[in-house]
Amino acid sequence: MKRPRSSKKHANPIRMPKSNGKASIVKRKKKFQFNNIFKKKKNTQIRRKKTSAKYIVIPIALILLSALVYFSVKYILFLRENAYGNKTYEINDLVGLEGIPQYPGSEYMFINESEDLIVKEFISNGNSAYKIPDGISIADIEKYYDKELKKRGWEYIQTVPLGAEDKKYGQYWLKDGKGLRIYSKFRDIWYETISEEDARTALSRIVTEEIEREMLIASSDNQDLLPDYPWRIKIPKEYLIKYFPTDIKDQRAVSFQKLGTSEIVEIYPIGTWKTKELDYMLEDYCKLKSTDEVTYSVFNSVPISFRDSLGLRATLKKNSDTVIALVIPNSFNNLVYILSTTQLDDPFFEYIIENIKPLGAKD
Repeated sequence: MKRPRSSKKHANPIRMPKSNGKASIVKRKKKFQFNNIFKKKKNTQIRRKKTSAKYIVIPIALILLSALVYFSVKYILFLRENAYGNKTYEINDLVGLEGIPQYPGSEYMFINESEDLIVKEFISNGNSAYKIPDGISIADIEKYYDKELKKRGWEYIQTVPLGAEDKKYGQYWLKDGKGLRIYSKFRDIWYETISEEDARTALSRIVTEEIEREMLIASSDNQDLLPDYPWRIKIPKEYLIKYFPTDIKDQRAVSFQKLGTSEIVEIYPIGTWKTKELDYMLEDYCKLKSTDEVTYSVFNSVPISFRDSLGLRATLKKNSDTVIALVIPNSFNNLVYILSTTQLDDPFFEYIIENIKPLGAKD
């Protein structure tokens, strides 16, 4: 008997492929990366690295070059400032010498004594003095004026070195018949108006006179002043030394008289330094020395340089006679002294002026 067919349909059996016996390899699907589309090949990347390095090196080189130029300019300016001073200084004509520039950075020496009568007379005679800036040598000053004075029409004559035997040390110039001497003294710049002849000969006549005085003194045995006297000077044996009291307490005057003559040189204390102007002290001296029979008066006076200070050289009248006098300060006791003689052109008097020193001063 036949089995009746079922009305349900049977699903077809699933057929699986047959394994070939080898292990299957599972490949991982690569993830898509957006930046990969911009990647270049290896050689392109190398070229890009070289180009990037070039863009870095060039700016650095330019910066280094600029820095080198900058510091070079700064160094040159530094050297010029050392040679000529700070360029921010205003350059004016010298006080008392029109048309001659001051050295950059120098300072007028008598700026606080401009109203002093001696300073005024010193300036009116065509002289001036300035303080040298720190770090500046006389060679720098000579170089500066060699350039500046030529631009102003001055004729360079000569430069005499320090220690020259037959000429005065300094730089000499000439213009319109007027001579100019520029020299260093006590670390200051001094300017002196001189004659054309003195500029061309570098004041050789003055040196000759000094040599004659020194020979005169050297030919004699010398004697010293008392050890406690505030001045030091060698006096020839043929001069008699006398000390006598003055109106200033504990201060003595001293005189030197040549034996067998009436020639007398006197050193007399007159007052305390800087308490009044030297002109007034000279007037005080004349009043002090005047008597009923003898009258002293000032005929004229001119300022001078005495060691590191300002002094006064004057012509006095003693009745009808002429007296040559110097008003000079003593740095040892801060007193002002009158050095005088009745002899005109006296070599011994000039010797004292050149060689006298305050007690304790260095040679």
